[in-house]
Amino acid sequence: MMMKNIKIMMILAALTMVGGCSKDDDGSSEPTWNNSTFTPSEKPTWVVDWHSDAVQPDWQDPDATKYECCMNMRLRLVDDMAPYSTEDDRLAVFINGECRGVSYRSKMANGKVFFLLHINGDSKEAGNKMELRYYCDGLHHMSITTAISPFVPNNVDDIFQSDFSIVSGSQKYPVATSLSVMMPQKMPFTATSGDMLAVFVGDECRGIGYQGGDLYEGWRVTVYGPQVGETGQIRYYSAEKGGVYTILKTFTLSGNLQQENIWF
Repeated sequence: MMMKNIKIMMILAALTMVGGCSKDDDGSSEPTWNNSTFTPSEKPTWVVDWHSDAVQPDWQDPDATKYECCMNMRLRLVDDMAPYSTEDDRLAVFINGECRGVSYRSKMANGKVFFLLHINGDSKEAGNKMELRYYCDGLHHMSITTAISPFVPNNVDDIFQSDFSIVSGSQKYPVATSLSVMMPQKMPFTATSGDMLAVFVGDECRGIGYQGGDLYEGWRVTVYGPQVGETGQIRYYSAEKGGVYTILKTFTLSGNLQQENIWF
């Protein structure tokens, strides 16, 4: 009888050990086994590669005598894209598919890049949407996006000013997925300000994360791509550990807002 009780206890203990190492069927609980690989590394220089194969466009200023009025705009290229700008950059404005103004690069004394645009139009086009087309020669990259301001005739006393970036309307990566990455409660390291997070498609970096506010326990990443349906994977650099964790879990990029939970 004693031997029988001992066997039963051994079976129950074995079942308990197996159950403790498994994940709930609904995936709601954090697994207790390794979900990443770790590679010792210096701090990475992860960047999204915006280089493309676009050719310089042959945009031409229209004949101003054919239009009743005009609008002036001053647009500044965002700082992180300025190093790629050259004198062969072009910025044009289109209304109803017609080129209404072309601008070439100008530089301030502090090195910031901007474009002055003189846009031709008719009074009946007031309020019409305008399309910005920017060619970055240093990256051979084209971006096409809708201008923040509509057409405002004769805005002499209120010249429209704004910043712009090739990220918006990129012809290389037209799809952007807004990703929220939630971190586990228990991690094999202490998170610091020197940590980094990025999303990769294969070995190509497609988005760099940044940490949210006090109420947000994770990272936010805009992931860029040519189409929806690509498979993404997260890499996390821990400054404390001096290396990169590659999360084994993969996910599909939707082109919309989505959330991913990760474990190490």
